[in-house]
Amino acid sequence: MQGINDYITGDGVRVLRIHYTADPDKDITTPNGKQWMAKSLVGYPGGLIGAKWRREMEIDFDAQGGQLVFPDMLKHRPRIEIPVWKSIPEDWKLYGGFDYAGRGITAFVVIAHDTKVDDYYAVFEFYRKKSGYITTSEAILDCKYFDRLEWIVADPSMWTATQEKGDGGDLVSPASLFAEQGVHFIKGTRGGDVQFAEMVNEQYWGGFNGKDKDWQPRYRITKSCPNHYKEMSQWRYNEWSNSTGQSRNVKETMIDKNNHSIDAVKYLFKMLSSNWMADKVDSFDTSRHIVY
Repeated sequence: MQGINDYITGDGVRVLRIHYTADPDKDITTPNGKQWMAKSLVGYPGGLIGAKWRREMEIDFDAQGGQLVFPDMLKHRPRIEIPVWKSIPEDWKLYGGFDYAGRGITAFVVIAHDTKVDDYYAVFEFYRKKSGYITTSEAILDCKYFDRLEWIVADPSMWTATQEKGDGGDLVSPASLFAEQGVHFIKGTRGGDVQFAEMVNEQYWGGFNGKDKDWQPRYRITKSCPNHYKEMSQWRYNEWSNSTGQSRNVKETMIDKNNHSIDAVKYLFKMLSSNWMADKVDSFDTSRHIVY
């Protein structure tokens, strides 16, 4: 039944979660539902995508303050998140992005590039907390796409000598430790959160704002990358106080939390183009109507 989720928790407790759409008069696809929605949104900053609405009405306990960086992910999930593929065409290019945190969360993401139409797909992820360089190296080498990767770009801090090798030995860089395991990186560049967000929203997902309901996004995430999808869909701009907002742009910076795979992909897209924000798309190819 619409709006009702009946499930058993891992502890064996039955939970019945009832969403407002279970009430026919609150079905926003109907005239009554639209009228109810318009009245109900009063007093909710940010409307449907605001943190208050998401927590109270959508039962999203992970909702945070600040505007979503990628609001289209809530409205167009079926077109952005696509099924896992069995294989990738041989003429496509594959690249890796890497963000390492020995004690935190390490993320490795593979992006496939359809060079004929210039579309991109996230097709593989390694996402693990407290994963040392040996375990992480093994996971990267075991990736089924490893032999097809053009390169793997990583956080430039990987080249800073911070790791002690052996008993009382000299400090070495994490990049050199990975190289000993057979995993080699190229150095990425930090920063560029806002530019990355603008690139995705304008170039790759900008067609959502057009009239073509069948338009397909140019950056899609397969279901083999659930953590990447989650991070992207929950990433938010910092929320400033009213006094701060008078002197600063409220969309100036993003919340620096739970963005490990985002950083990995950001390094990758920055590496693909030395002037990655130069070619903003003013019009979109509406001839691509791919159905999955």
